Amino acid sequence: MNGPRHWLLASNSDNPYTTTNHLLAASGERHSYLAVRVVVPDADVFVPWAGMLTRGVNAAGLGFTYAFVPEQDMADHPAQEWSARMLATASTVEEGLTYLTGDETLPGNYLFADRSGGMAVVEVGGGRVEVRPPATGTEARANGWRFLAEKAAPSWDDSTASTHRQGRGSELLGALDTASPEALRHVLRDHREDGGPAGKHGRSLCNHGTTDGTISSEIIDPSGHLWFGFGFPCGSPRGYEQDSRTPWGRLVRFSLAEGSGSGDLTTADGTITPLGVRLMS
Repeated sequence: MNGPRHWLLASNSDNPYTTTNHLLAASGERHSYLAVRVVVPDADVFVPWAGMLTRGVNAAGLGFTYAFVPEQDMADHPAQEWSARMLATASTVEEGLTYLTGDETLPGNYLFADRSGGMAVVEVGGGRVEVRPPATGTEARANGWRFLAEKAAPSWDDSTASTHRQGRGSELLGALDTASPEALRHVLRDHREDGGPAGKHGRSLCNHGTTDGTISSEIIDPSGHLWFGFGFPCGSPRGYEQDSRTPWGRLVRFSLAEGSGSGDLTTADGTITPLGVRLMS
């Protein structure tokens, strides 16, 4: 959502509950950054984005977030190391976009924003990278494409309620008077479903699927801040989820600091590390 100075990016990270998201800090070639890394236990369910930094912000003011969309004929993709290189070296949306390639970048939706007010909506799939400027002051994306002719894997939208979740996100963002972390936090906690059958995926923005759901939430400010929430953003499991996390139920702000060092800010069970405590703000 476009704020008074620049865009804010907000996301719910939906994954199999067997995965964990770790917030980390790193010192890159040109820039330090905060990012979320997806950690998947060995020999567990196949997750194409395992090990990837799926969202983050750097000291130059470049931020991004990602939502997976599976292609009908899903090919193998190399390890997604480009996002770490991008955060370490790129300073603007324009520079960040040069790291995306149609044949190696994991398919899906990417949102980019920078400190100067730049913003881009990017769809990757079918060997193509489609870049669009924001149409309005708000942009919502879930796990389906809007512009690419490529179609996602069969039954993907029905099983993930992606069209509903994208529409609901657009509705809630459009109703906001201002872009603030507190306002975006309420959007991330939304539980309105589309009436479809419950399954392993949930059907609302705050995702309470049986085996797959929201394992963390993030708000990214190109000023150098990342709000991170562990587990369901609402803070209240429903009891049927195959997930042992104890959600924080709140978002904690972490900020880049000169000479802060590198390492995990959170652990697999949601504990904030000593480095994380130092970067809380």
